[in-house]
Amino acid sequence: MAFWNRRKKKRMEEEEALLEQQAREKLDALREQKREARNRDGEEEADKGIEPSVKNPDLYEREVVKPVYSDDRKRYVTDCCEAIREAEKQIGGIRGEYQEVTDSLLDIQKIDRIQGEERKQLLDYGKNIVRLTRERSQYKNRNLSIPEAVIRRFEPYEDDLVDEIKRMYETENYQKLIEGDLEKLHQEKRKIRQEKREIVERQNALKKLAKLLIFLIISMFALFVAAYYTLKADMTFPYLATVLLAAISATVIFVESNRNRKSMTLADRKMDKAILLLNRVKIKCVNNLNVLEYDREKFGVRNGAEFEQFWNEYCKVKEYERKFRENTEQLNYYCDALVTLLRQQGLKDSEVWTGQVLAIVDDREMVEIRHELNARRQILRERIEYNENVKADCVKQIDQLVAQQPEHREEILKIVEQYSDKKVDG
Repeated sequence: MAFWNRRKKKRMEEEEALLEQQAREKLDALREQKREARNRDGEEEADKGIEPSVKNPDLYEREVVKPVYSDDRKRYVTDCCEAIREAEKQIGGIRGEYQEVTDSLLDIQKIDRIQGEERKQLLDYGKNIVRLTRERSQYKNRNLSIPEAVIRRFEPYEDDLVDEIKRMYETENYQKLIEGDLEKLHQEKRKIRQEKREIVERQNALKKLAKLLIFLIISMFALFVAAYYTLKADMTFPYLATVLLAAISATVIFVESNRNRKSMTLADRKMDKAILLLNRVKIKCVNNLNVLEYDREKFGVRNGAEFEQFWNEYCKVKEYERKFRENTEQLNYYCDALVTLLRQQGLKDSEVWTGQVLAIVDDREMVEIRHELNARRQILRERIEYNENVKADCVKQIDQLVAQQPEHREEILKIVEQYSDKKVDG
């Protein structure tokens, strides 16, 4: 029975390795497609100084576990339900931000459709705002390291930047903790694999020892028979001693073999538990890295330290602006006129365009903003798709488990219903 269990475990590990290889090939193909798309658009991540979202995507792919024991089955189904709930939570949080980005893209389309006299007014307001803004920049005579592009990105979120900086620091620290947990779990897996190899080596050594003892005992019996017929000697005691030696050897080999079987079973269960924990941590790691990438893309920074540095520079910029606010009445007039005109065109967020007015008079700037919004929406779409795939994969694994173990169908469905009830209560 233990032999067939080992055969089954070995087959499961081979299937797991095959699934990992297929996932790795798919991820490599997707990365190559994205790299070619970025090259066509002329946007290299190295030029922006933005770190990739996933350092090694293979580390964060969910691994497949096929539970055999009752405790493993319950833990496996519970882990799948937890993963589904976490994925639904992530999807719910992403969709609101996705809708805001979509509304901004729709506002750009509405601006592009403005024609006639209203178009002339729009361009006049925009050109005057750009001119007055540049004059104010000359008055300030500031010497700051923050780029103008970063200032424009900060302005729509000025009231939330402090919280955003704190969140980025927290996310980066949390990422370090997650990566530490991942490394520990991978070390645990390597340790368990080493234990299993040692158990197999001990078992093979026992087999060789058993064969050697059998050979020696048979040889001794043959020698005793030859001595009996040749020398006519009494071989009763040698026979009994040999039988006793054989019995003791068989007992020792049986005990050690049974101990090795129990150790292998325990190692297999420890490996399953480590894989389940790895799957859970990988999902958290991917979601956390995606949050980091999105915030870096959103604010044009590489990390929390640069974000804080730019925030300090941004505060100085705003301080200079307050000193020259008495010269901004005309600018305020044109901004109000621009907002009013845009509201009449049905824009969702008209005020944001006072900080992006250059895009109204410069089509290249508008294309850049549209591209940034599309990039952000793509990131959000990929996050939604990833969590949808996690959810679908977990549901599929539960369905497969029910199909493979129909005798435990009620137990599995009961666990799923408990999590469904928790979701409704929440």
